[in-house]
Amino acid sequence: MRGAVRKDVGSTQRVPGRQAGRSSQVDTKTFEVGDAIRFGWEKTKANLNLVVVLTLVAALATGLPSAIARGLQDSAPALAGLFNLAGTVISLIIGVGATRISLRLHDGGTAAVRDLFAVEGPLLWRYVLASLLYVLIVAVGTVLLVIPGIIFAVRYIFYGYAVVDRGALPMESMAQSAAATKGVWWNVSLFGLVLILLNILGAMLLVVGLLITTPISAIAAAWVYRRLTGTAPAIVPAAAAGPVAS
Repeated sequence: MRGAVRKDVGSTQRVPGRQAGRSSQVDTKTFEVGDAIRFGWEKTKANLNLVVVLTLVAALATGLPSAIARGLQDSAPALAGLFNLAGTVISLIIGVGATRISLRLHDGGTAAVRDLFAVEGPLLWRYVLASLLYVLIVAVGTVLLVIPGIIFAVRYIFYGYAVVDRGALPMESMAQSAAATKGVWWNVSLFGLVLILLNILGAMLLVVGLLITTPISAIAAAWVYRRLTGTAPAIVPAAAAGPVAS
């Protein structure tokens, strides 16, 4: 793509000045947080109507059952529990759909609202079990003086992408995420912090800002995942006006 710089993931390069037979290689598996955010912004601009609609639908689908449950909490607690359960299931389904959509948009494809809910049963169960395993690992780490919980949260953050993108089993998804974040833990931590601050800013803008910052965050996360795993070319987009293809 014109105006873009391609960075091959996991590639190595020779260091000049070495004697013959003693060549050294430098691992280039890294990324710049600004590149990820710029990519998410360019993709969001190129698919603005789509991502705004998707974000609205996702927010309504996950928020409505919880709102109903709160209204029924005193008068019908059992029914409120059912709505809370329904909200949890819908959130997990949308979690799979949103992950898949963010990868599609990253890869230059498109999506529709139905893709938020088009989730195969076996894939959903893998995602559910992997999510439970992730929560358990982070919770145990948090109990162990908090710091291990933070370390585990970052190390295994891409488990959902491994499940959705590769069909990984729960334990496999943890291992694949750990391999992706190995050596770049601080970069991934900084990236996560930037996304948190970005979405806080979006919430401060009368919440409407989240319609923009949420898809930026999702697509940027897909960019980082692709970059660290080498499952697709990672492109740093130029500041072009048109759609960005990866």
